[in-house]
This record gives sequence, structure tokens and C-alpha cells, in this order.
Amino acid sequence: KLSEFEYHSEVVKLLPFDIYYRDSSVNGYKSKMQKLANEINKHNYSLVVELHFNSFNGNANGCEALYFKNSVIGKRQAELFVDSVVKEYLTTPRGAKEISKETDRGYWFLKMINAPALILEPFFADNKEAIKFKDVNKYAKLLIDTFC
Repeated sequence: KLSEFEYHSEVVKLLPFDIYYRDSSVNGYKSKMQKLANEINKHNYSLVVELHFNSFNGNANGCEALYFKNSVIGKRQAELFVDSVVKEYLTTPRGAKEISKETDRGYWFLKMINAPALILEPFFADNKEAIKFKDVNKYAKLLIDTFC
């Protein structure tokens, strides 16, 4: 019953990573991503992730991670994340998914970030599986263990 922002606001409090937010005063997805990328790209990060969860029709389930086309590191890290979530939460692996077209969800974030970047979609919030992720401490620990 939490939005993505509400849920992940609790998760990020537990993470030892730099945290960035989209500027809500900027209009349009592409413009928001450009402003965010300009800030993130000032640093020499080895990986950048955007935290999300899916929602569709109440029946879809599972974990996936999106990465930008031809990113070998992105693909490897996306696969590692999916494997970690599937093992810990016993959910369906939807896989690491390559994003390559401007019309693909998350394209501009993944394209504009200089470092390998991922969009993490560990579960579907409108499915009963979401209850498995209620413990934000457990999910934060999984992120730390996976990416540190």
C-alpha cells in the first residue's frame, strides 16, 4: 500500500550509497533524467541503480532488472541482482532485460548515465508477492550484499 517513493524512501535510509532524487520541478521525463545525469556524472561511480517496483494487473509477478544495450557490466550486474532476489525471496526470475529503444521504459536514465546503470524491479506491488518485501531492512541488506 506504499508508493514506490514511500517504500524506497525507507530502503535508502539503510543504504551506505550516495542517493539522488529526480527534480520534481523539472517537466518531462527526458529533461528530469538529463538534470539527474548531469549531477550523477560529476562522480566516477562504478555502478548507478534506480530503485523501482512493478505494477501491472494483479497477476504478473517476479523480478527483473533493466540495463542499457551493449553494457557488459550492466548485464552482469542485472543478472546478479535478479539471481540474488530470486534466491532470497523465492520469486519468479523475469531476467536481465536490455533496453535499446527510446520508447523502452527507462531508456533515458540508462542512456544518460556515464557509469553502467540499472533499473531494479524486484517485485510487482499489486501482487501478493509484494508482502515478501515488507521488511525494508532485509531488502536493503540484499542490495548491500549484492552491490558491495
